[in-house]
Amino acid sequence: MKNQFTKGGYQMMFFDLIRKIVPENHTLVDVVSDLLNVSTDAAYRRIRGVKLLDFEEVLLLCNHFRISLDSFTNITDAKNIQCRYTPIDLSDMKNHLNYLHDLSASIESVRLAHDGEIIFSAVDVPIYHYAAYKELTLFKLFSWNSSVYGFTGNYDEFIKRLEFNEILHSYKKIIKNYQLCPSTEIWADYTIDKILGLLQYHHEMGHFNDEKFPLFLCEQLLDLTGTLHCWTEKNSKGSKNTPFRFYVTDIDMSNTFALFKKNGTINCSLKLFTINHFDIFDQRFCRETEKWLNTAIQRSTLISGSAEKQRHRFFTGQKQKICSLMDKLLSEKDNKKM
Repeated sequence: MKNQFTKGGYQMMFFDLIRKIVPENHTLVDVVSDLLNVSTDAAYRRIRGVKLLDFEEVLLLCNHFRISLDSFTNITDAKNIQCRYTPIDLSDMKNHLNYLHDLSASIESVRLAHDGEIIFSAVDVPIYHYAAYKELTLFKLFSWNSSVYGFTGNYDEFIKRLEFNEILHSYKKIIKNYQLCPSTEIWADYTIDKILGLLQYHHEMGHFNDEKFPLFLCEQLLDLTGTLHCWTEKNSKGSKNTPFRFYVTDIDMSNTFALFKKNGTINCSLKLFTINHFDIFDQRFCRETEKWLNTAIQRSTLISGSAEKQRHRFFTGQKQKICSLMDKLLSEKDNKKM
């Protein structure tokens, strides 16, 4: 291989990285040929560094394969990393669809890799679980837009304003890919508390026309918890029995991190607010995050496939929290009638 400082050296390094990302059922030359709209021979010449890429071609490849261009320059130092952030203000539906497309692409690339795995810490109920429920998903979007983008109407006004079919279709694709992707999850006893707190807050603020609707959302959370309990007991998830490991921790995780591991590389996401996140591709940061998650795993209890007593205690506690909120909602409803 040419020295990286010779003509085409960095370009060959660039394609070596892309080669690790390309799904196993595709060839690098075919993918490059299609993306750049050039012949197979022209693609080979670029891959070997004989023909230098022009700037537009570099940007096209970086955007498609989610590669940070700064990793091939001397701009990045030990104190700086590059992140990607997609705004998801629903006043521009395209932004949210782009966000979902990027997330789905990350999961799908892991699913297609022979060594693919997702590892994450769950400070809040992850999208991979609540997105299976239409009303819970719409509630999370409503809460996000109320708290971050200043939407002042109630839930019913929110869902009447926008057309959600395409968004909900994208969520279904995310769920399907996630259930086919080996994963390790780290939860805590407080993981479910945030969404329960949001439900109680919006109920108290009178943001639901139907007083029974918060109870319906609680029922969906009970079903979600039951499904997760089943997966944990089987040590596998979804209809294809995909490998699934579930840990419970007593430590304060503070942040929700997700690692997307495939073909020897790692991408990382750091959750922001209620829904959105930063995408981080800097391998220094990703490897450090991997070490942190591995340490958290070592200090946690594996309750999938074993530890029956701890598993029963954890999920019983989660269900009791949901039922306690339901009892409170029912009590307030009865008091109003008096």
